[in-house]
Amino acid sequence: MAIRGGYQGRMLRVDLSRGTVVKEALPSEDVLRRFVGGNGLGVYYLLKEAPMDVVATDPRAPFMIMTGPLAGTPAPSSSDWATVCFHANIPYAAGIGHGHGFWAARLKHAGYDGVRVYGQAPRPAYLWIDDDRVELRDATPYWGLGTRETERRIKVDLDDAENISVACIGPGGEAMLPGAMVKADRNHGAGMGSPGTVMGSKKLKAIAVRGTGRVPLATPTAFMDTVAAWEKVILASPQYSQYNLLHDAGIIRNYGTGLGDTYWVAFKNLTDPEAGRKFGQHLVEACARWRVTPQPSYNCQIRCAYDLEMTSGPFAGYRVSLCGGAANIDGAATVIGVDDPAAALVMAEYYDDMGLEASVFGGILGMVFEAYNRGWLTTADTDGLDLTWGNWQAAMALIEKAIRREGVGAKLATGLKEAAALLGEPSGLAADFRDITVHIKGDGIVMHDWRPFQGALFSLLVAGCGPAHFGHGSDHRPIAEAGYPVPTPGVADTFEETFAKVKTLPSSQFYKMWWDNLGICWFTCGGIPGTPALTAEALGHAVGWNDFSVADAVAVGERTVNALRLIYQKRGFTKRDECDYGQRYLEPAPAGPAQGKTIASWVPAMVDEYYRQMGWDVATGYVRPERLPHLKLEEFAA
Repeated sequence: MAIRGGYQGRMLRVDLSRGTVVKEALPSEDVLRRFVGGNGLGVYYLLKEAPMDVVATDPRAPFMIMTGPLAGTPAPSSSDWATVCFHANIPYAAGIGHGHGFWAARLKHAGYDGVRVYGQAPRPAYLWIDDDRVELRDATPYWGLGTRETERRIKVDLDDAENISVACIGPGGEAMLPGAMVKADRNHGAGMGSPGTVMGSKKLKAIAVRGTGRVPLATPTAFMDTVAAWEKVILASPQYSQYNLLHDAGIIRNYGTGLGDTYWVAFKNLTDPEAGRKFGQHLVEACARWRVTPQPSYNCQIRCAYDLEMTSGPFAGYRVSLCGGAANIDGAATVIGVDDPAAALVMAEYYDDMGLEASVFGGILGMVFEAYNRGWLTTADTDGLDLTWGNWQAAMALIEKAIRREGVGAKLATGLKEAAALLGEPSGLAADFRDITVHIKGDGIVMHDWRPFQGALFSLLVAGCGPAHFGHGSDHRPIAEAGYPVPTPGVADTFEETFAKVKTLPSSQFYKMWWDNLGICWFTCGGIPGTPALTAEALGHAVGWNDFSVADAVAVGERTVNALRLIYQKRGFTKRDECDYGQRYLEPAPAGPAQGKTIASWVPAMVDEYYRQMGWDVATGYVRPERLPHLKLEEFAA
């Protein structure tokens, strides 16, 4: 069936080395039905075009921002843009991050479904997309600025602040630090896979866009009927859904009960869950006294992002503009023992301005602070900085040293595993440093203490693009259509209970990847019954694929998961890499529901069972060649 809407039908291909921009047609309808958009289409281009032997920061390696066919439409929260590149911290992986706001909708309204960037600019550059007019411009005046000022200055210089979105990097990306992210529309950003590092390596400071068109719909009336039904189930969704946790800046109301009381706060490098519980209560109490303004994304009913102005205390008058989750607060502040709510919010704002994903660089600082408080490091090792738990000013100084690669900062800039080795080797404690470093495969986790949710904890170990939200199984965000309508207990007491968690993981991954390919926010689907069918119907009515079914949607998700695994195996992954993680991540928790419990001894068997569920070779973790035709991936056979 012909494409009649949803897609704009073209992308931008940018060669920074040559200074060229080409408007290209999307691939064939067959490819679009197989991969749809977002993650899936980006991974397709990685497999199709990118050399598999290059590092993420090689000029030949691509950097992409992809949307999906529902982005910029009246679908709920149709705001998603996905950064797709090779992973800057995991040499064999793809890196995928997700951002929201208005950037994706404006790109679609300008007439494009995505941007693929190659090469390296001879000097700092930014891309200006203004409907049909697209050009590379000099970004030298903005180089060195934080993301807040970069966005403001570009909008002022383009003279239309109300209708322009800017996706940009900060000093963290310019310095190519681990965890460098891409920020857009002030409150939003994509960080997993360190896409800001890749942009920085290309000397690409920003992509600014203004679009005045619209996204065509194949059958508008049927599409709007589906959208209305979808919005209805969102509003009626169960208490454990993402919507109920996060709507209208919900994290600052629910941080105490949703994270603190469940012992999910990553406090003092995951050593003090009880203090994390108390911090959760204090944060909610403090935010209730301050001025909070929920901030939407395009067509967003959830409005989880927020601006917050502190109206009392030493930071009175200070404003932060944060996304709607909590990993930014955990990664920026609680992981180093910050227990003052105001200071925690200031730290989260600082990370955003520097363009750093707090879950990644926060993992580095959590390790350093713990080592200092154990006596493994002294001020002689930290350039005179006092890293007593909670000293957030010292944490800022460490980040600035890392950006400049000055003193101890040069060691921190090497990444989680490398920094642990460099800091520990002089005293013969390298192994001890490694054990307290919270990482998976050398990358930072989504910074929470996942030990009370063991299925989700395991999901980060085997996620297909490094530790990221990739589908969590049954004990975190249930999916009724996958056979688990309510959350299962988060902590397993027996081997059999643990294996039951593994069996629910693949289906949750397939649904998550399907939703991520559409150009919508996952929060409109996670834990909300009925959304698999509604999202499949919405795609069909938008594009004109009236035969597109839930089974087709699940197949798209499964194909995306397997395509990411093909990248692993083409870039040198071995099975032993699957269990490459810091011991702190899985050691028994000192308090809470996971106190004294761990699945560490069961992980190898869980990995084998996950491979069986996926139909992969248990000995290697590779996609079996005979599975490729069934997955419609045979063109990517080795």
